[in-house]
Amino acid sequence: MPWSDDTLAYVHHGHCSFLLQKFYAPEHAQNFQMHLLVENADDWWRHLDEQKIAQTFGVEIGTPEDRPWMLRDFTLFDPSGVLWRIGHNLPLR
Repeated sequence: MPWSDDTLAYVHHGHCSFLLQKFYAPEHAQNFQMHLLVENADDWWRHLDEQKIAQTFGVEIGTPEDRPWMLRDFTLFDPSGVLWRIGHNLPLR
């Protein structure tokens, strides 16, 4: 975490970075979806499973599936209720 203050944090890992803001509105969080495109969704799912992320943080993690929109992904509801889809592109048919 290269930088943070009381209301905002800049998080960086490898080629990814994002800002986390100290802000919580339940009606927003429960109607918000993030998409994280990765090289291999199955590898990410295995890593989260091995780290016991669901048990540690009380979150819900689905299993990887091929989706009709040409992604293989899995869902993760973070502690604030935001739905994450973590996946990779499938080859075009």
